Amino acid sequence: MTTAELNTPELRLPKPPGVFRRWLAAHPKLVDNTIVVTYLFGCALMIAFELMSGYATEVYNDIDPAAAEEMQALGAHLEWPWVIVNVVIVVATAFALAYRRRFPLAGLIVISLLLFLEQGLLILPNSVALVFLLYAVPVYRSVPAGWVGLSFAVVTNTALMLFTGNTAAGAIGPAGIVASTDTDLRSSITLAVLNALWLLAVLLIAINLGNRRRYIEALIDRAHQLATEREQRAQLAAAAERSRIAREMHDIVAHSLSVVVTLSEGASVAVQSQPEAAARAMERAAETGRSALVEMRRLLGVLGDGDDASGEMSQTGVLEAPRAPQPGVAQLHELVDGFRQVGLKVTLTESGVPETNATQQLAVFRIVQEALTNSLRYAGRGAEAGVTVTHASDGTHIEVVDTGRVTSTGADEPSATIPGTGRGLAGATERARMFGGSLEAGPHGPGWRVRAHVPSGTAPNETEGAHG
Repeated sequence: MTTAELNTPELRLPKPPGVFRRWLAAHPKLVDNTIVVTYLFGCALMIAFELMSGYATEVYNDIDPAAAEEMQALGAHLEWPWVIVNVVIVVATAFALAYRRRFPLAGLIVISLLLFLEQGLLILPNSVALVFLLYAVPVYRSVPAGWVGLSFAVVTNTALMLFTGNTAAGAIGPAGIVASTDTDLRSSITLAVLNALWLLAVLLIAINLGNRRRYIEALIDRAHQLATEREQRAQLAAAAERSRIAREMHDIVAHSLSVVVTLSEGASVAVQSQPEAAARAMERAAETGRSALVEMRRLLGVLGDGDDASGEMSQTGVLEAPRAPQPGVAQLHELVDGFRQVGLKVTLTESGVPETNATQQLAVFRIVQEALTNSLRYAGRGAEAGVTVTHASDGTHIEVVDTGRVTSTGADEPSATIPGTGRGLAGATERARMFGGSLEAGPHGPGWRVRAHVPSGTAPNETEGAHG
């Protein structure tokens, strides 16, 4: 199903909340590139400040010696060959930020270890980069991975403050405001605790937003799945309905046309010698055609909604067939009488109590109709056929056996058979299988036999074995 189909009023799906957040989610590369550019800009500002501090100590002689020494120390990491190490640090951090969606935990570990190296004022943008990576771990990976990242960041930063004596290098966030390069052990521990609490706050915010993001994505995915499943069920229902209509139309048309063709051929042969019999045959053919037309209109009328079912004129000026129940077991005698009038010698034996399910009765009627239609089509007029319908506790058992084609030398018997396609027996088999039953058809002596079982007490399954 396409996006346009999913966004129809009937299947309109929810969107993630927040216009700005949706825009950010739709442009991830732009967001990542902006973060990297901002980081590089921060690094450039820190390097510029260090260079200006070193230049100021050379130009102005009235600067306090202690302050001048500290300002000159800021740019020590920019001297050769240490500047190569800092270039590598900046490049590695930029790559970690650029790929924070795919490898956030690996980037966090790398940045945490790089903080042990002398970086001067670059420690500030690198610390911010560490916070971004810690935030990315639970958002783009999982909550357990976020706790692993927090543990590693806290351990490495605490070790950096306690064992190197430089709390300014390891302090991140608010703790970095009061940090200095020379503090006692108690102050270092206090700053380490503040630092851990700050990182914990970042992690909890990231966990909350990450869980919310995953929850919303799961809801939207579920909505898409439900919409898709709804469309698929509708398509299956439509296919099943088309299959049912195709079976009904085939049974009506095949039976009626077989009778009409047989009567017409008989009338054409007997029109000279027996004009009255030929006239009766043509009247019967016309009656059969009209009956088939009524059944077709009734079948197609089921597809309409709100149509007048009283048999009055429709808007198109065509007389609509009144809606009536589909044929069942009670109409088997009428069906057999119709075949007898055509010239097929049919005997009907029925026993037991029929199933009250109208759908099951329709299946029994159509199976018998198709079997007798085949007998008329291939055996021809004058052939004998026996129909046995047994209503038992496990369902209805049907057997239709004919004696095969009758060879006649009379002038009133046409010799040509009506060609078939095999779709009728396939449809009859489908009807039996819809109820969990079976149908067998094959030669039986000189004729043909159809045996079927339509179980009772089961609902039809229209989606199995769709017959086209």
